[in-house]
Amino acid sequence: MSQPKVSVVVFVYNHARYIEKALNSINQQQFDGGIEIVLHDDASTDHSAEVYQRVAAGLRYPVKIIRPALNKVSRGISMWPEILAHCQGEYLAICEGDDFWLAPHKLAYQCNSLDQLAHVDLVFHSAARVNWASEQIEGAYAEYGAEPKLFSPGEVIEGDGGFIPTPTLMCRRAVFERLPAWFYDRPPVEDYFIQVYGALRGGALYLPMQGAAYRVGDPASWSQRSLANIEKANQFELHFIEYLLHMRASLPAALAPHVDVIMLRHYNLLCERCFSYRRPGDLIRLGQLFERFQAAQEGHSTS
Repeated sequence: MSQPKVSVVVFVYNHARYIEKALNSINQQQFDGGIEIVLHDDASTDHSAEVYQRVAAGLRYPVKIIRPALNKVSRGISMWPEILAHCQGEYLAICEGDDFWLAPHKLAYQCNSLDQLAHVDLVFHSAARVNWASEQIEGAYAEYGAEPKLFSPGEVIEGDGGFIPTPTLMCRRAVFERLPAWFYDRPPVEDYFIQVYGALRGGALYLPMQGAAYRVGDPASWSQRSLANIEKANQFELHFIEYLLHMRASLPAALAPHVDVIMLRHYNLLCERCFSYRRPGDLIRLGQLFERFQAAQEGHSTS
């Protein structure tokens, strides 16, 4: 088989209910450039493996399956180094196992855009918001008009993770080679940092197309489980702010004000939760985080 143009990364964790639809939606892509599917199952405990192995056998695109013996997320280990070692495509697209694609020409349109715009590294589109139980569309994410639009790195930074829905994203493989080393230390919401560094060189190109579906509301999903547990929700905010500090230090100085905007937003959210749920200890940990980072930066500048 010739080298594929696009590597489609599929993240799976206990997605037995959804993964067949996700894989079939990728299989329906009308694209002549060549596609490979790199599926990472983070040690699911349901029968996801049985489903995706059965479905993969009937797909027209090859599927590479990565299934570690132990769950990586719970151990704070990034999945990306192992995934990238299996990706041969010039471009990478993402479809999490509980999402799916809607437009059969999605990849073709996105690839054509990146082929024509050599200075742009990332392209995306809008996504339908689908109820996890009813499968009904209940709105949309990332609808930014009826014409293509190029968003600046600052706009992507301030947009937070929801600015670009994960199943709509495509970027050049080279973006991962430019990501700082701390990205592979397992920051939360890794897709947000892919968006930021993907937009860094030439912005993020929006295509006016609803090409994917993003499921919402599943009580078993990571986001719902985290929000239901205030300790986990606050720990996420602390962890996210820590990596925003790393990002601020690694980006061009002109982008620092944009990082400050989103950092203040998450700082305020954490403060509100701490006061509402009477968790002053988390505010203390936040202060300690800033002190540690400032000390590390001062030590770095004097070394």
